[in-house]
Amino acid sequence: MIDRVRTALAAMVWRMQALTMFGYMGVVSLIGVEALIVVLGFTTVLPIAIPFVLIALAVGYFFRERLRGLWRSVRRPRTGEAE
Repeated sequence: MIDRVRTALAAMVWRMQALTMFGYMGVVSLIGVEALIVVLGFTTVLPIAIPFVLIALAVGYFFRERLRGLWRSVRRPRTGEAE
């Protein structure tokens, strides 16, 4: 009985570690190694914020074209406006 519980717990821990590793690999492919180093360096300041920072970076990545277009429209000088 104890051996089965120990084996089940070991398998669960292994799967959780593998999932974490794949998550970090996904983040590295999403934001890059240098940005991941900055985010992981942020862990000493506020470790609870890391998932939120990664989610914000992922949202920014997926909507980068829209953000780029929005930035261009903000930066574009307006011509034809009466002053």
